[in-house]
Amino acid sequence: MMNRVLLKFKSISQIVGADGLSVVILTDPAEQRALSVICDKVMTEQLQLRITLLEHHHKLLPEVLLSMLLSQGSIEDYELMVYDVSDGQYKATLLNKTTLTLRAIRMSDAVLLALISDIPLYIKQELMDKQSSPYTPESNGIQIPINTLETQRLNEELEKAVKEENYRLASFIHKELKRREK
Repeated sequence: MMNRVLLKFKSISQIVGADGLSVVILTDPAEQRALSVICDKVMTEQLQLRITLLEHHHKLLPEVLLSMLLSQGSIEDYELMVYDVSDGQYKATLLNKTTLTLRAIRMSDAVLLALISDIPLYIKQELMDKQSSPYTPESNGIQIPINTLETQRLNEELEKAVKEENYRLASFIHKELKRREK
């Protein structure tokens, strides 16, 4: 079996000035390392609904579909796996371990599914080592790997870095954009 790390949902924080975008923090079980995942406005709202434990959350579509799915099996039949980063997006799958059925799933949807179901969410060890940063609970800042930002956002950040004469950051962003062109 491949080396993998179980991820657990730790928090969600809005990105100031980013029009509804948020960063979800996932940690390893020992809370030594953290993985940052960018979520859009809609997914931010969905996650926050579950965190605040909306009274009728069991009637929401993800929960209803989950209950239908589990009527055919159990939580132990499933697992989620984050296996790569490509074009600014984490790549994840949902696996039915009984039937060996594998389906691609957006990373933010995988986080939501893990949060509402207790289906374990794993990440390949080598990817966790590459993408994560040390976790500090009382930290005010969050590190976001540059390769997890969408190309449009990178272009905006490149313009901003050049305008602010932050040429080191501009160089990193430029290298990532060139890598994606290949």
